[in-house]
This record gives sequence, structure tokens and C-alpha cells, in this order.
Amino acid sequence: MNRKARLRKKRLRASLLGLLVIVAVTAVSFAAKGIGKDSEDIKNEQPAVEEPQDVSQNEPQEPEPEVIPDTIINIKATGDIMFHPSQIDGGYNASTKSYDFHNSFKAVKGIFQEADLAIANFEGTTAGDEVYSYQGYPLFNAPDEVLDAIRDAGFDILSTANNHSLDTRKAGLIRTVEQIQSRGMYNVGTYTEKPETRVLIKDVKGIRIAFLSYTEMLNGLDSVLTADDLDTLINITDETKMKEDIAYAKENDADVIIAYLHWGIEYKREQTPSQEALADMLFKEGVDIILGSHPHVIQPAKTLDYDGKTKFVAYSMGNFISNQRVETLVPYGMSAEVSKYTEDGVIIDIDIEKKGETGEVSIKSIEYTPLWVYKGTTSEGRTEHIVYPIMEFLENNDLSEDSISRMSRSYSDTMAQMNAE
Repeated sequence: MNRKARLRKKRLRASLLGLLVIVAVTAVSFAAKGIGKDSEDIKNEQPAVEEPQDVSQNEPQEPEPEVIPDTIINIKATGDIMFHPSQIDGGYNASTKSYDFHNSFKAVKGIFQEADLAIANFEGTTAGDEVYSYQGYPLFNAPDEVLDAIRDAGFDILSTANNHSLDTRKAGLIRTVEQIQSRGMYNVGTYTEKPETRVLIKDVKGIRIAFLSYTEMLNGLDSVLTADDLDTLINITDETKMKEDIAYAKENDADVIIAYLHWGIEYKREQTPSQEALADMLFKEGVDIILGSHPHVIQPAKTLDYDGKTKFVAYSMGNFISNQRVETLVPYGMSAEVSKYTEDGVIIDIDIEKKGETGEVSIKSIEYTPLWVYKGTTSEGRTEHIVYPIMEFLENNDLSEDSISRMSRSYSDTMAQMNAE
């Protein structure tokens, strides 16, 4: 290697050494100042300190207790449904050769459709017209179409144990039950065959209602049945059977027991001592509500206290619909003073309450809707019978002064008998 080459090599090493020194000094300077941060940021930077945590937030929370709401159901009950010849004829349309009875219930339809359960006494039979003609007293047999109108009016249950249950004998009783049930309604008190129980239990919004139905009399027609058939087909007032049925209702968790009784004396506006005695026995056994039919006039309704529990009895709810009135009964020897009360009816409106927290069930309230049966003539010349809720029609300009006067009298006399609070 010549002298010039060695000199260039020495100069290259010196230049590399100087460059390394400059890089080192620069790195130290940058590190001292802090790359990417202001010196003020470095001065103020503090080590992170964890916030204290609320330990209670991590503890399991007690669930809010569930509030079970109270339940209230409404039951509407009324008296005797009877179809006499003038009613049957008035429902017949000769041009169509068919029957239609919906008009009779048009003014009360909305009332019954509001109820959770609506019940009445169907007094008579629907045996068809092959053996018996359509007829009224003393052997009632109405067209099937009356049941269509009753169902459409809002009724759910018909009590069928009464003194006219056997008017068309065993076959008529059975067919009546079949026709009621085929329309989606229930009946209690008569049966097509030996029932597993004589008690009808309906669960309404979690409240179990047991219905019982009995009649004191059968107009002597019990003689047309054998003892076995009589025991099978119809409930006769019998203390032993009644106690058995009440016990069955209790065993099957009935919250309320309602007995529909066909009893008392016709056209008598006061209950008899025997009615009071039977009611007392039933209340002591566990019945809560007694609904009476048969007298065809309004008898007193009362609330009673049994060991701190409210019970209710309506000894007779009168006629819901019929052709009984002053004009039809006076010619047969009944006085106008007595016969006028057969035009009166009432809807017993009962609210039953079940407490959500305790399960206690009681009668919450009782109200009354007095009814009056109008009889008139249609524009086609047919007779019509219409059940009117009195207070809604007292100022109806379509009704005559006589009708308004009779409705006003009916309202006062009915409410005088309704003293339950």
C-alpha cells in the first residue's frame, strides 16, 4: 500500500469516529428532554392511583317482593224465564216460518254481557214439537230458538231444577239439557244421566265458584219417574244431599258457593219460616250466596253476618220475563193488587273479591237493577214482550204514560225489598 492510500484510510476512520460521537451526544440530549412530551408534561405527570371501589355494589341484591294484585269478578243473576203462548206466538214469523226472540232481551243484553258470569232460572222445557206442541202453563214447552236468544243476551248458566222441569217428562228434561249445552251454556240442577257430581264449578280469573241448584216441588210429576231416575235426573231439596254437595265444593277448593233454590209460595212477597230455616242451614254449612226463584214476585234480599263473614240471600228475584201481569191474571181470579207484582224483576249484581296477598275471598259489593216487562204490539201486529231496566227507560218518549207509570211503581216496590248494603 502506498503512502496516499494509507492517508485516505486514516481520514475515513477519523470521519466515522466523529460521526459516532455526534450521534451519541444527540441521543443523550433527546433522552434528557423527553421525545414527544413537553417538559411541563413530564414535570406534572403523576403515578396512577386506583379509585377505591364500592364493595357494596358487588354484593348480591335482595329481589323486590312480588306484589300479587287483588282480583274482582262480577256475577249477575236474575229470576224466572218463562215463555207463555202469547210470547211464543209473538216470536213467530209466518213469512219465514221461523222463531226469533232476540227482541225480548235487547234492552238488557249489554248488562249481562258485561258480567263474568250471568245466571237465571229457565222454567220450562225445550222438548221439540214432535210429541208436545209449543205451549205455556201448565206444561211449558218452548221452541229451541228461545235458547238462542238467551245465549245471545249474555247468559252463561241456567238453573234448570224447578217445578216445571218434568213438564214434557223424562225425554223433555233430557233434551232441554242437551239443547242448553249444545249452545255453549251450562246448566245445573238437571242431568241427562247420573253425574259424577251435582255441583258445577267454574274457575273465573282464579276464583272458583261452585253452583248448586235444587227445587222443592215438581207439580206432582215426580210420580212419572222411577226412584232411580228421579235421583239421577233432578235435584230435589234434600238436606243430606245438600250437605254432601257443599262438602264436595269445599273439597274441590271452591272459593264461593252459590245455591240457586226454587222454593217458597207463589205470589207471596215475604219469605216463609221454612225458607229462612233452610237458608240458615245452608249458610252454616258453607254456602255464601242464595238466589231464590218460584214465587214470581220479588221477595226481600238481605246481607247476613255469620261469624264475621258476609252472606247474602235473595229469597225471590221475581219474573225475569213472562206473560204474567195484571191483564192476564185478574181474569183468573187474582186481584190487581197482587198480580201487578208479577211484572217486576231484578238483576242482582254481585262483585266477588279475592285478596292477592292473603287469598281471602269475600263479597265486595251488591247492587240492584230493577226490571219491568213491557207488553205491546209490533208494527206487523205481533205481540211483543221486552224486559226493560227501569232507570234507563223512565224518560223514554216511545213508551206510553201508562207504561211509564207502571215502571215507576215497579221500581219503588222492588227497591223497597232490596235492603242489602
